[in-house]
Amino acid sequence: MNWQNGIANAMDYIEEHLTDTVELTAIAACVPCSSHEFCRLFSFITGIPISEYIRRRRLTEAGREIQAGAAILDTALRYGYESQAAFSRAFRNWHGVTPASARESETMLRPFPRLDFRLVLMDEKSGRDTAYRSNIIGAGQAGYGLIREAQTDTIHEVNRKFWDEGAAEYLGAISLPKYGAFITEDHCQLLGDLSGQKILEIGCGAGESLVWLNGQGARELWGLDISPEQLKRAEENLRNAGTSAKLILSPMEDGSALPQNYFDCVVSIYGIGWSTDLPRTFRRIHDAMKPSGTFVFSWSHPIHKCIAIENDLLLWKKSYFDERWYQAATPGGTLSLSDRKLSTYLNALAEAGFILEKLVEESEDALLAANPGVFSEKAKQVPATFVIKARKLDYGN
Repeated sequence: MNWQNGIANAMDYIEEHLTDTVELTAIAACVPCSSHEFCRLFSFITGIPISEYIRRRRLTEAGREIQAGAAILDTALRYGYESQAAFSRAFRNWHGVTPASARESETMLRPFPRLDFRLVLMDEKSGRDTAYRSNIIGAGQAGYGLIREAQTDTIHEVNRKFWDEGAAEYLGAISLPKYGAFITEDHCQLLGDLSGQKILEIGCGAGESLVWLNGQGARELWGLDISPEQLKRAEENLRNAGTSAKLILSPMEDGSALPQNYFDCVVSIYGIGWSTDLPRTFRRIHDAMKPSGTFVFSWSHPIHKCIAIENDLLLWKKSYFDERWYQAATPGGTLSLSDRKLSTYLNALAEAGFILEKLVEESEDALLAANPGVFSEKAKQVPATFVIKARKLDYGN
């Protein structure tokens, strides 16, 4: 039996024993290895202890059963809790609501899906098939991620929870005039004069960029985001700045709530990379823009994701061509991402009806000098952020 099959069997064993005793020795025997070795391997790959994984899976399944009508006490006992009070505390700590509140029709619980993953060990010869994910979105290392099939609903739910629970504090808020690590609008001058323009931000988060755009003379502001908690913060930040915006709670792939041929400019600061369907997202944005309107967006550079610093050396850690979705456990929560090639972005733009005006990928010397450290040393040699300015084709001219 190989390691991949062994890990899959271990996950099967856990799922089969969520409602009774999960023996660590039995899990490890599936691999096979010692209990100590399995615990180290699991924590190394997932970023969480095996005990925490089992706890989250039990609370996820318990929430599903309660929402389906199961009695709270029966469910508590079924999943190994000695009392309803102890279960309710654990349930609230994980889901953010009580078991009784979970029955309300509008309540959304925090999911933690079973980890059905393929363990991929680094190929020292080719480096083309590794689960390593370096520097998720321009700040902080993810280490190893779990390669998963792209299931849109699950990805949206995982990432919505990630941002609802304050992930911005972990990742660091990225907003205009910054485009991300070491690139700014002050230096690039991509947006031009925004006076009197109708502007939409995709992935507006807590609204910091919208506040900045208002200060540049924008006539009308719109923001779209998947996180209701982020939109609440955006509304508050806009109100404190003495302005407002039309805020839309929606995945960016949808866009059905957006007007057609309406916006002069669309921006997205480290937002587009969260899209589960890039061509569809670009088509939605294209439809919402006026002819000759500008679209400017930034994201973590894919080359940066392939390389890590170890012992003062830049080492190639993953294939640039690997665009599979993966989940990573971080101090800010679990998230799902895909590392796309630059050509994937550019080709999707062209197919949606945009023309490329400018690609920026070189870090600014002044910012590198002002922020010394390992991250900036790496950014001197490989790009950390890329920014694309595109324009909607005007077929009338």
